[in-house]
Amino acid sequence: MNDEPELIAKAEQILGVDASTPDPVLAAGIFGLQDDYAATAVASVAGAGIAEAVTENSLAEGVGAGVAIHATRTARAGSQGLTVRMLVAVTDSSIHILDWVTGSGPTKKLLSFDRANTEVQITKFGLSRHVNLRDTGAGTSLALTGTTLAFSAEAKGDKLVMHLLADPG
Repeated sequence: MNDEPELIAKAEQILGVDASTPDPVLAAGIFGLQDDYAATAVASVAGAGIAEAVTENSLAEGVGAGVAIHATRTARAGSQGLTVRMLVAVTDSSIHILDWVTGSGPTKKLLSFDRANTEVQITKFGLSRHVNLRDTGAGTSLALTGTTLAFSAEAKGDKLVMHLLADPG
């Protein structure tokens, strides 16, 4: 299970910090790279179409669509030096983005944002939240999706991260 204390501990291990250091991790949550909806729609149709042409089986069409969507997401993330799912760790001064390997957790830091220079926009998207980060000093940006579903194992960490990002003071 990926509960909040466990996610913080995993982030601290990668970042080389802990509660006794000057800039400890305050919150951590698992977020997804925001989808390119046009690309995933095309992938879904293409994957289902290929499966239909080969098997004429509706189950295979669904699997084909899912595989194509996953491949599209993975390729898009990789082209940006990111992973489909990432651990977002917030400290007083930084927003750290770490990779996320399902089953084992983070292995490296992908990028960081200076909180003082980062504009944060959080918008509702159904039961999810879109989180857009833009570091005005460095010119970098990142669009993520987090969850607020009460029954999701990731919701508590995501909510805490979004709370800190929405209230920088």
